[in-house]
Amino acid sequence: MKTEKVGAGVDQPIVHTVAQLKGRRLRMVRALAGLSRQELHEKIGIATSTMDTWESGRVELTEKSAERICLALRKVGVYCAREWLLTGAGIPPRAMDDVEKFVFLSNRPGIAGDQFAIGRVSGKIPPFIDESMRRELSFFMSLHENSLFYLVEEDSHGFRYRRGDCVAGVENDIQTLVGKIIIAQLPNEKTILCKLIKTSANRSDVIQGKGSFPERLEITRAAQILWHRRSFQK
Repeated sequence: MKTEKVGAGVDQPIVHTVAQLKGRRLRMVRALAGLSRQELHEKIGIATSTMDTWESGRVELTEKSAERICLALRKVGVYCAREWLLTGAGIPPRAMDDVEKFVFLSNRPGIAGDQFAIGRVSGKIPPFIDESMRRELSFFMSLHENSLFYLVEEDSHGFRYRRGDCVAGVENDIQTLVGKIIIAQLPNEKTILCKLIKTSANRSDVIQGKGSFPERLEITRAAQILWHRRSFQK
């Protein structure tokens, strides 16, 4: 059973399982949305008994179910990133304002919000697998002006991402990102996914994928991953 320490006393640290931590976050965001288990059941069709097992930590919340829950919450005006719900990392849940609701919830392809947000990104926009992924990415980018994204193209890329997944992050000082998996932009505006080993004034040592050799590259922009959208298509 996977466990994590949450806080620690002098004598006995408090240890929670990963399933319990996911359950606590699920209860928190459901409370923020003002939804009972029954009301959430009516929106996404998941039994209240199943919701109870997740929230109590008796059963671990899955990625696919977390995705359904996050989409349902946004329809009632609460933004919850799946990455936060599953791991506690990234943007915490919060109420969406009217502009954000329009950008995220519109079902019309090519809406102005999408075009404005994605249009700020240099380079060619990759062919997203589905429309919901494109809308969610454009929403993230509309919140963060200095953002970078990367569409994973190879199953063998390594780390914990697979073909079709999309990741995004906010640009940060590269010196603070050593040891992390980052989205890096090169001088030709191409973006790559890599682990930053070390960096100097002009060059950075990175590894692009599990089992690959370190290489030295010039990186013009770097972002820590805050948002991850998994492709469930085979």
